[in-house]
Amino acid sequence: MKSFKYGPLLLLTILLFNCQQQPQEGSNYFRLNDQMLELISFFEKNAWDESKSTYLSEIDNEGKAMSDKIYTVASSRLIYGLSYASQSKSDYLMKAKKVANFQKEYLIGKDDQGAFSYSFIENKKLESPTHLDVWQQAYGLCGLSELYRQTKDATLLPTIHQLHNGFIGRFKDEEAKGLWGDFKIGEGGVTNSKSLQSLMYPLTAYMINLWEADKENKHLYEHQIAENVEMLYNIAWNKETQWVNVKFNDDWSVKKKSEGKYDFTVTPGHNFQLSALLLRTSKFDFLSKEKKQKYQSLGRKILDITLDKHYLFDDGNIINGFYSEVDPNTNEVLDTRKTWWQHAEAIIALSLYGGKYDQQQELLEDYFFTTFFDKQNGGEYFYVTENDTPITEELKGSIGKSTYHTIEMIRILNDF
Repeated sequence: MKSFKYGPLLLLTILLFNCQQQPQEGSNYFRLNDQMLELISFFEKNAWDESKSTYLSEIDNEGKAMSDKIYTVASSRLIYGLSYASQSKSDYLMKAKKVANFQKEYLIGKDDQGAFSYSFIENKKLESPTHLDVWQQAYGLCGLSELYRQTKDATLLPTIHQLHNGFIGRFKDEEAKGLWGDFKIGEGGVTNSKSLQSLMYPLTAYMINLWEADKENKHLYEHQIAENVEMLYNIAWNKETQWVNVKFNDDWSVKKKSEGKYDFTVTPGHNFQLSALLLRTSKFDFLSKEKKQKYQSLGRKILDITLDKHYLFDDGNIINGFYSEVDPNTNEVLDTRKTWWQHAEAIIALSLYGGKYDQQQELLEDYFFTTFFDKQNGGEYFYVTENDTPITEELKGSIGKSTYHTIEMIRILNDF
């Protein structure tokens, strides 16, 4: 009589392990997946232009295309969403590739300083830029990076590397370190353009993703990621105001008015976004253990402090959402609307803390999908009022709004 290769106990162990690895029906994974596909379907239904093989960008609350404009950031963020969602719906991968081909053919230019992204094309006419900004240039790489992560298609790398090299070549400040916020074509970095975003967005938009995916060329990204994170640790968090510093002078000192007040407003979303970035450094194997520990410690501190700002939250509780803009000099709430992307960043930060805020995260997820998703017309609202009434005048598709922040949140909740 032949003996079994595996004993009953081992077979049971293997079965239980496999069950644990697979998402269970009714789990949060399936709920998030359904929301992701629902969001993409709004653009599939209302924005796809078969003649152009890409999506139009400006789409109103009910799904009507408002122009023929195709923005780089909106398109790139759709590539990101479609590429990630292709794990659940394989048809989306072909759409992601078509939009990427459109981007490569029409929305990428070159000059003596390398490749760059145009802001938009309309009726086959490109803009003639005199300035480039770090936000649009960084997010121009967002979708191609995720498409490469999903496909490992080596034919994408030349375009990705050309854009990355052009980005670093233009925006990097060799003297004061970090990155300029704006670049004047033919001249250089624009004075008074340095910001929190010019340090943080390039990392969250594409560099971290490329570092994870483009392993053979990870050296292209590691130095800039490490430099920016260290600068963010040193100058982005303001111990006095307990808010992020948003604007900087050319030497990276914090921008103030002549009377000494800080010369910017702040958003809770940027507190949460900085917290999340610092917590994500736990996976950066090119950083020392000591640096990762200090970054994560500050990331948790920022989250703790922000959650303790009860005046930000409707009824003093984060599960009812939070307001959009504050004066860091006085803590006066300047805008009581609630913004979709800021809540996505808050959920990401809560999920990365390590279990302390699991309940708040779950309740805020419920609030997010209940409040910002439009069950009647599809898509998601940019803003709602203080009382959670949708602001329907704001476009659901615009220069920077398509699928990115929500699907980035879903990806991190599923994958981190």
